[in-house]
Amino acid sequence: MKQVANLAMILGLFLSPLAFGQSQGGTAGGEKVNQGLENVKEGTRQTAEGISTAAAEAGKEASAAGAKVGRALKAATCPVVGDRKTKLYYAKDSKSYAKVLDGQKYFEDDDRSCFMTEQAARDEGYTRNAN
Repeated sequence: MKQVANLAMILGLFLSPLAFGQSQGGTAGGEKVNQGLENVKEGTRQTAEGISTAAAEAGKEASAAGAKVGRALKAATCPVVGDRKTKLYYAKDSKSYAKVLDGQKYFEDDDRSCFMTEQAARDEGYTRNAN
């Protein structure tokens, strides 16, 4: 919003010399018009920078919120994660659960199995991880 106010102020500065130049004529009025145009250019540049910064910040916030929602959905659909290579499983109360769920522990997504219960993991031959 500050950028919009700055732009309005700069436009006012531009319009004032323009009106003066028309009523007075001559070189002094033309110089004021040119200065007014330079002020508008600078104000437009500053406004664009402000909008760009605000958009980048909003994008970061949206990305973080999306990641949080995605992680919550994964956890809801996969409360127990199994490692197909080691045949270990990680429940939500395991220290490594979040890392394993996100694929950041020892293996890639392809090496994970999802189970709704610990009993389902044990039925498939998995053993609970020690941590």
